[in-house]
Amino acid sequence: MSYVVYAWAASITYGLGSIIGKLATKYHIRNPWLYNFVWAFLTLVFIVPFALINHVGFPQDWTTIIWLGLASAVSSITFTLAFYAVDLSILSPLSNMRAPIAALFGVLLFHESLSLIQWGLIGLLFFAGLFIHVDERMSLKTFWTKATLLAFVWILTSVWFNAMIKTASAHNGYWEVSLWSSLITVLFLIPTIPLFIKDMKKTPVQNYSGIALCTMLYTAGLLFSIRALAINVSISMAIISVPLTLILTMLLSFIAPKLLEKHSFKIYLIRLTAATIMFAAALGLSR
Repeated sequence: MSYVVYAWAASITYGLGSIIGKLATKYHIRNPWLYNFVWAFLTLVFIVPFALINHVGFPQDWTTIIWLGLASAVSSITFTLAFYAVDLSILSPLSNMRAPIAALFGVLLFHESLSLIQWGLIGLLFFAGLFIHVDERMSLKTFWTKATLLAFVWILTSVWFNAMIKTASAHNGYWEVSLWSSLITVLFLIPTIPLFIKDMKKTPVQNYSGIALCTMLYTAGLLFSIRALAINVSISMAIISVPLTLILTMLLSFIAPKLLEKHSFKIYLIRLTAATIMFAAALGLSR
């Protein structure tokens, strides 16, 4: 199948997983460090049987796998902290910021050149990003918060993570990348255990059902995204960043306003418009 199909599959599964995961953070698991470790561990558990069926071997280049595992651990921590702190209708569209940040890294680190149109698209992305944070107060000051800073740190680490997927995939097989990087991610997260061990002992087993389902969807999304990103990074990331989560969150807020988050139709319309502009600009930037 084309990498575009894999990218769309990743976008859909990530969108559904985000909704279920957000519900789990609100009603089942309040400690983000516990959520993050369980998420990483279950991802490994779900990948193992598929990897074994496909005769997974040892990596040819351990260095890139270890770096990918580290990038995955750091990115998952920053994502989880932002996931707990920021509305889904804000966090999901912000993923489009990965495209301009990756482009700016290319300019700063590899002396790549950008056209005037590309610079304009980058400016448009950052400008539209300001309106993603608008709430009922209708103030752009909501952009400058600790939660927003967490979201941007996650974006920076996810750019690194996506680049390492591309690098590791150039030297290793698909299932070697998927399995061993997931294992190394868990190993890098072991030092965080003291941050959640007490809450883990007090959390009923049934409270893990939401994160288990979320992780199944995220694992599928990860496998789809690794397949897509191994072939093409820019267009794949643009597709994966389609604001499906924002649309699903909007629909859920109208159907069950007390379940997840609730804002006025006007606020969601502003956020959706900004997200659409960001997506279009990110897609244009990736070409």
